[in-house]
Amino acid sequence: MMSEIKKSYVGVSGVTSPEMQTSLERAHMKSGLALKGRLIVEGVKATHKTQFLDAENKYGAEWYPVGEEAFTHALRHEYVSPVALPVAQMYLEKEEVASAEYRSAFIKRIQERGAPWLKGLQFDMLPWHNNDDLLPFLQEVKESTGLEILLQAHGPAMAELGAKGIVERLGGYAGAIDYLLFDASHGTGKRLDVSALEPFLAEAYARFDAQQTGIAIAGGLNAELVQQELPALLEQYPALSWDAEGQLHPVDAHGKRPLDLELAREYLEASSSLLPEVPDDPNATQRAILAHDFYWFGGPRPRAPFPHH
Repeated sequence: MMSEIKKSYVGVSGVTSPEMQTSLERAHMKSGLALKGRLIVEGVKATHKTQFLDAENKYGAEWYPVGEEAFTHALRHEYVSPVALPVAQMYLEKEEVASAEYRSAFIKRIQERGAPWLKGLQFDMLPWHNNDDLLPFLQEVKESTGLEILLQAHGPAMAELGAKGIVERLGGYAGAIDYLLFDASHGTGKRLDVSALEPFLAEAYARFDAQQTGIAIAGGLNAELVQQELPALLEQYPALSWDAEGQLHPVDAHGKRPLDLELAREYLEASSSLLPEVPDDPNATQRAILAHDFYWFGGPRPRAPFPHH
């Protein structure tokens, strides 16, 4: 049996309710992304201020759930789609992150609060590039929780280490990283620079095991920019994953910035339009059944086990 590469994804960050989640999953199915083998990563924000101090931040509770109740109920409890990866997108306070006690307490809190739905942890702006304790910490988290680990290679790390430096520093811990996300935008909506990203992608794909670690990018993506910026990258790196956040959270009529589901739908459709069909995929029929059930019924219908060949 041939080994498969790590499953690729298209991500949406800033999900705050089961209704929002279901709308995204239906759009994901209807767009054809599931049939083309793409997961949808559903990102729920979990920052020091909003989930450790339980206080609202400057972006508002419509984008960043505040406190235990909002986080626990940010996504469905009763069913996790097999083509979705629900993750907590964690931001640990930079003044506290050197403390092992703090890190352990924050991870424990997010695990407990997200227990009904949590399948992955994404670490944003973690200073792993200049703190020798943090990559062993990620390895401990992976081993103790069994969750998918997504690590952001952020602007400061990219600037300080460069392409070769990043893969060399991460090399010994690649087994603990399920996805490495190159993102100099950090959710601000700043447009990615394809030419600047290319050396990092080339090094990552040359050095990391594709069966173990997926490679992703982010930076100001929306439907228009996906179609403008990604075709050339996908031609060279067809398994590349990507995520969108800031551009999908415009200010609404009330001055708030919840996820705009219409913009998210357009982004998912644009993403799907870049990917080829997979006519000889042995799991296509099973995924078609899932797509049908999710789109029309909002969840899976009881069925006999799908046969394995």
